Amino acid sequence: MDKHGVLAADAVTSTFFMVLLLSTMVAIAGSRIDGVNHEEGLLELRILMDDVACAVDLAVAGGPGREVVVELPPRLNHTSAYRLRINSTGVYGWADGYRGFSNMSNVLIVDSKGTPASINLEAGRKYSIRNTCRNNRTLVMVSEVRL
Repeated sequence: MDKHGVLAADAVTSTFFMVLLLSTMVAIAGSRIDGVNHEEGLLELRILMDDVACAVDLAVAGGPGREVVVELPPRLNHTSAYRLRINSTGVYGWADGYRGFSNMSNVLIVDSKGTPASINLEAGRKYSIRNTCRNNRTLVMVSEVRL
């Protein structure tokens, strides 16, 4: 009987350690999957910022009068909300507590009234990015497209 009792105690101990090991592996795998989903959301934000910066570069390269329309998605796939801001230094984005930056051409960004500004781009809206010229200087006017 002692042998059977010892075998049962060994079985219980080894089962406990096996369950502990498996639960640790599941927790590590879960945290890695969450990290991958988070990185994918930040990648989508980076791609969106690069698209806006590319639209500015296209408007500048097209010369005076060139207009590019950018439509922002209502939300990114893996984030609940995001914000974009464009000014003369580049395009800035915020999502899930992280901030990103995308370079663009060195031009003066102005609002629809023609005053230099830092413009917030809201999710789910369309924006016109237009190359204008004032006093032999290239300006890029960013304004919301209203339907």
